[in-house]
Amino acid sequence: MYLLDPRNSNNLIQVSTLLQIEQVMTTTTTTTMFPSPRSPFASSLSRGRASRANDKKAALKVRGGGGEGGGGFFGEESESSKSNAKKKKKKKSRRYPFPEDYDEMAQQARQAVTRAIEDGIELGEIQFPPGGLDLAPGDLEGNVECTLTATVLRKILRGMKEERKINVLFPDPTELKLAKRGQTGMCAPDGVAPPEVYQTDPLFEDWRGKMNYLDDPNVFSVSGLDKFLSNKSATVNDRVDINESNLFVCAYPSGSIAELTQTRLLYENVRETNNINIESKVANKNGRSKTKKSVVVVNAELDRTRSNYYPWFWNKNEMEPLRDFARSFEGIYFIHNFKGSNPAVVFRCYPDDWRVFRRRPNDILECVWSSSTRPKSLKEIALDVLPGCP
Repeated sequence: MYLLDPRNSNNLIQVSTLLQIEQVMTTTTTTTMFPSPRSPFASSLSRGRASRANDKKAALKVRGGGGEGGGGFFGEESESSKSNAKKKKKKKSRRYPFPEDYDEMAQQARQAVTRAIEDGIELGEIQFPPGGLDLAPGDLEGNVECTLTATVLRKILRGMKEERKINVLFPDPTELKLAKRGQTGMCAPDGVAPPEVYQTDPLFEDWRGKMNYLDDPNVFSVSGLDKFLSNKSATVNDRVDINESNLFVCAYPSGSIAELTQTRLLYENVRETNNINIESKVANKNGRSKTKKSVVVVNAELDRTRSNYYPWFWNKNEMEPLRDFARSFEGIYFIHNFKGSNPAVVFRCYPDDWRVFRRRPNDILECVWSSSTRPKSLKEIALDVLPGCP
């Protein structure tokens, strides 16, 4: 912008020159930016504009903002886009990846147990291969698997809240003593120290919660003579005060039917106590509700009981209630490997779905099947699921 004095002749020459320059610039700009409709470049330019306009409309429509009633990029999202976003976010947040090592597995299992307790699960199961995340039960010697299970279990419980309200129950007094004191320096009855491979650390030496055992085997209970005697053996409920703890963790009760039987008796006591607490809360409206108690078993090999692994005539009176009991567990954390030329693994971390992964080359896991309901048994997965998911 120029402020010119019309009384000065030099200013008139500057005005004329500026007008000429402006006319030339206008003509050049018009010719360059807006070509003649008869020009081939003009037709291609118009097609480009139309294409970009259509692309923009399509983008608006895809993002839930286009169309009639849509909010567009600068408006509100449609209801369908909001619901889809919420579903996607919820689904994504509930997908736990298969653990890479036992540290990640312990963290996932701890979170799964905490979530299950918050959801009111009374009876839960944790199952995993203790010798390696790609192994199957029985790949290692029994005592070694028990020691490794106790090692991972200690990792899981190390970060649990209210540790003093957790009662860990081992299968028998011997396993309880090993968990407290370890086996280092202990000698056999003949005075010979065990080999180094069998020496264990006192994994639960610093445990601040309660500890006990499920079964105390003796000559009468092992032989079955206690069933015919009037003086029955003491049960786990005689040794455990149910009111002192809120979570009862049964470590690998898989050595005998008696250990699983004691676990069932413990759960029946827990369930009865929970029902009494609920009734007392209803009767006393102003009363404070007590924390619900839960039982969680670790590496109990319950699938052997579920799937008729034992013959029907073998301990029939005990196996029938135990079979129903084994089928009532909620799978809180579960890993089971299927070996062979095309290996697979079943994985579940509560509250995720049950998933089956195929193990591909280069340690790649491919999810080939998932379900919100638990399979009836591992045999069902082996015979019905895996053949259809190569």
